[in-house]
Amino acid sequence: MSENVNLARMVGDDEIIRYFYLDRPTKGLLSHIDSMRFELVDSQEEVPFNAQVKSYLAARDDHGDPWIAKPVASDEEMTYHRACAIAYLLDHATGTLAAPTTAVLIDGRKYRISKVVRKAVQISSYNYLEEPFIGILRSDLINRWIYFDEDRNPNNYLVITNKANKPFVVAIDYDKADLCSTAMKITGTDDKFGWHREEKTRFLTLLRPDNFDGVCISSFEPRLQAFAQISERDATSLAEEAFRGWCDDCDDTVKTVVGNFLRRRNYVDAYFRSMFKSAQATVDTSHEGDYAAFGKSFLDMHEKKK
Repeated sequence: MSENVNLARMVGDDEIIRYFYLDRPTKGLLSHIDSMRFELVDSQEEVPFNAQVKSYLAARDDHGDPWIAKPVASDEEMTYHRACAIAYLLDHATGTLAAPTTAVLIDGRKYRISKVVRKAVQISSYNYLEEPFIGILRSDLINRWIYFDEDRNPNNYLVITNKANKPFVVAIDYDKADLCSTAMKITGTDDKFGWHREEKTRFLTLLRPDNFDGVCISSFEPRLQAFAQISERDATSLAEEAFRGWCDDCDDTVKTVVGNFLRRRNYVDAYFRSMFKSAQATVDTSHEGDYAAFGKSFLDMHEKKK
């Protein structure tokens, strides 16, 4: 079962499944969104406050669903936001609940658009260092690392609930994703799990490296496997869908973005597997630490008797 299908099964709510296109395959999804008719609307009622202060406009698709929109100033910027749409598609393909994001024409003008997440609460309203949130954020690090998305602050994750009142985290805002950079902007540390980032002032995740201590590789396996199943052909198809007809140097842009994705995907997979072990190996390592602590306590007690 693919992670996208598995996510839809876990959500178990037809309205959420429809709204986030979990009933659609990733291939062809962007073309489906492109084919919809969008219109700007005067009412700002469904535009979140954070989007209003950034001058986003209200829009609706031909199904009546709300989106936020912002004019795109140049062809270069349009290419960038179509690349951000690929990051959204990769989230969709890997079973990551995410707000649909792309760039389209509205009344002949170019706009970047994101679907409004209704009835949502910011993740900062929850203790996201506890389950189920911390497990989701740990896996989500894989996605953001691959996208070189260094702007993942608490405003970039919303929480919604299904009809059974079960919470689900929704990733939003791809404005800082960078699938076009050939340089490695984020790399892993050697001695212990962690990362070096180019943008020191931004978040890569809401978690610190020590929030990953004692976690075994099985916690990341579904997400790593989901990315591993995206072949070069699949990635090329998504990139073709995103860029064909939207940029002049489509073939070169596709080649660059696909190469970047594959290289980063393989790097992150290898790094996580080098840092996280099987459940048994993790337990054994933990016990070694316990024994070491016990030995130190014994030595301290012995010293006090002298």
